[in-house]
Amino acid sequence: MKQTILAISLLISLNIWSQTKPKVDFTTANASIKFDIAEHMVIGDVTYQFTVNEATDSIKIDAKNMMIQGMKLNGQTPKYHYDKKQISLTQGFKEGENTITISYKTNPKQALYYVGSGTDLQIWTQGQGKYTSHWLPSFDDYNEKVIFNTKISFESGYDVISNGTLDGKTVNGKQTTWSYKMTKPMSSYLVMLAIGKFDKKTEKSASGITIENYIRPVDASKYTTTYQHTKKMFDFLETQTGFSYPWQIYRNIPVEDFMYGGMENTTSTIFNSDYVVDNIGVNDRDYVNVNAHEMAHQWFGNLVTAKTGKDHWLQEGFATYYALLAEREVYGVDDFYWKLYEMAELITKDAKENKNTAVYSEKATTATYYQKGAWMLFYLSSQIGEANFNTVVKNYLNKYAFKNASTQEFLNEITAVVPNFNIDNYKKNWLENKSFNTKDALFLIENTPLVKSYFEVLSLQEKGFEVKKDQLLKLLKDSNTSTDAKREIVFQLHKVPYEDAKEFYQTVVQSNNLKVRQALAQVVSEIPAEFMEDYKKFLNDNSYITREIVLKNLWLQDVSGRAALLDKTAAWKGFNDYNLRITWLMFALATENYKNDKKTHWYSELENFAYNKYNSNIRTNAINAMWYLNKYDSNTLPHLVNALVHHNSRFQKFGRDAIVRLCERKEFKDHFKKLTPYLPQDEHDALKKLIEEM
Repeated sequence: MKQTILAISLLISLNIWSQTKPKVDFTTANASIKFDIAEHMVIGDVTYQFTVNEATDSIKIDAKNMMIQGMKLNGQTPKYHYDKKQISLTQGFKEGENTITISYKTNPKQALYYVGSGTDLQIWTQGQGKYTSHWLPSFDDYNEKVIFNTKISFESGYDVISNGTLDGKTVNGKQTTWSYKMTKPMSSYLVMLAIGKFDKKTEKSASGITIENYIRPVDASKYTTTYQHTKKMFDFLETQTGFSYPWQIYRNIPVEDFMYGGMENTTSTIFNSDYVVDNIGVNDRDYVNVNAHEMAHQWFGNLVTAKTGKDHWLQEGFATYYALLAEREVYGVDDFYWKLYEMAELITKDAKENKNTAVYSEKATTATYYQKGAWMLFYLSSQIGEANFNTVVKNYLNKYAFKNASTQEFLNEITAVVPNFNIDNYKKNWLENKSFNTKDALFLIENTPLVKSYFEVLSLQEKGFEVKKDQLLKLLKDSNTSTDAKREIVFQLHKVPYEDAKEFYQTVVQSNNLKVRQALAQVVSEIPAEFMEDYKKFLNDNSYITREIVLKNLWLQDVSGRAALLDKTAAWKGFNDYNLRITWLMFALATENYKNDKKTHWYSELENFAYNKYNSNIRTNAINAMWYLNKYDSNTLPHLVNALVHHNSRFQKFGRDAIVRLCERKEFKDHFKKLTPYLPQDEHDALKKLIEEM
């Protein structure tokens, strides 16, 4: 009887396995890549090993707009169909093991980007949402997981980074070939390249994993402030997930003009160089949350990947929540609850602007997948207990490691650990409900210290100043009142006469809380004469945001002090987007009789920031400054046209909207038309199309 039951069980298991086993399984890729920089051309070949498990009509490989130079399937030249989107093979393969090699050239319009030139050149990739198949024949389907090994040949003197461990470098004349190896499979959207000139420092995690942190040589002094807490968060995530880091190495690489905060490519996160900050900039923005989020994706998204678009929250919700947990380890539990409140506010705002969307959806908003998904997990943890939650996650990661998982499969893991938990109710209220459960959410955090003190201040918002004055002042002076509550107190001073708010102003000036001081710098729209000297002290605050606010307000309101103000701030640069330098140039050029002999040079410097050798944030700042000086400055026009073909969609929109606005005046529309014949072909086509649409 036991033998019969065992035989039946084995038969059922084999039957289930055969049903879930793919007809065709690509297992390993060996890619070789080189570049024609002048033509922005990728020249490569890739060899795939794959197994045909059962008869199939065709095999497809995604390859966007490529020139196929040659192909070998099991050593023979096969017949294939290529529609500029997919390579389709209908013969030449056999059941069992197969090998295909594809040689190709391509000039990718997305997913691989060239930024800067000369020694500042960077090349980097973005696979998610853009498709790696634009520069490497691969698989747009996230469910096809492959072990990718890459060899990249590039001019010696540059650093070349890809997934996995560096297996060796070979110098051949002026070229160096970098070889990288992976040991476990991943989805194609996680394949990456980053090329540039970097410095690198390494550290070891508690488990012995090497962590490599890259930085441009010019930013070497910003290393410590940029990469603060990296090792601590890495160690925490290994412990918290209950699953050892699943890859061989981990890297952080900052790149110029990245279109997002960061991207969790397997073993090698790319992130926006705006997060490379010095000891002043770090007080305004830092890499900590993005760092933790992309790091968490190495488990949630890379190790276990969502099966469908509806399951996308399994990646973004988990990464957002585990980043919060990592920050809790760094900053403490009060900060954790405050950030949950901020997320709840963001979800509510998103719902008003974009309508409510369900987490379990292919068309949810970013706030729904990320913040609402994170809240969903926090709520789950609060209901089943953190120990049970950790067990659920550990089991989930172990069961679906290097595979794909669905939402239902995650829910099954909850039921397996906590069978009495009402999974249907949870699914209905948190997964499928388009609304955010604000009442249930706030109940979990409203009595935590930071949130409670903030709510206390918020409750006074509609009361008259004389009624609440004493209570607000007491809270402002109380060291136990949270920074965000104190900022809210300052914001409630808006429109309160200086004489009535004088003691509040002095309390803030005497404090060393940068965020509260910044709030007052923002609130003071008209600087009282009596407060002018105290207001000027904010120029010395270690905050580039505060300095920019104060520089603008002082220049506008203290006309007699403009020259002294500009002299004092002449050496300021600010963030990597040159926010302070560009603002300074704008005001220096606008100030009458201020060093007139230098104004031609300053204008050239300002316009230079608008050229495409700089990233889009710098260019946007420069163009806006040029418009401040002359809203019809014709020197901005070529830069606006160039924006139309930029890879960053925000900068594209900036250029497009500006051209449409300017073309409302006939002379500008005529000017753009006259400019068209002298433009590069891509700019010519983009501008011509836009003008025709008007």
